[in-house]
Amino acid sequence: MDTPEKVFSVIVEPKEGERGLTQRKVGMYQCPKCGMKFPTIISRQKYLLVAEEQLKKIQTDLQKLKDTNGELESKVETLVKEQKGLVQAVKDKESEGQLRSLETKLEALEKQVVYLRKEKGELEDKVSKFR
Repeated sequence: MDTPEKVFSVIVEPKEGERGLTQRKVGMYQCPKCGMKFPTIISRQKYLLVAEEQLKKIQTDLQKLKDTNGELESKVETLVKEQKGLVQAVKDKESEGQLRSLETKLEALEKQVVYLRKEKGELEDKVSKFR
């Protein structure tokens, strides 16, 4: 009972309040125990009927949307590349700023070292005079 003995398609008109037609694939199965045949719906497919001009308009609109989508995808790619470049530029500027800050601190420390050496020399001179 795994496969139907016969498969056929049936087009069903819409009920009141429904739109379009429904195509049903119906399989005829036979019970292995009693031999009784019974139909079972295998699949359903709904179809809407539209005027040719409306279909052409829908197809034109769909093509426009596909074109727009392609353009937008390429713009997104470009923006992603630009973003990566800008992120790298920000990192470079950040590193540059940190380097300048460290250089300024180094200069201040060097001046402090020179001052402290001068003070040390003066203190050593004063201590040597007292001995």
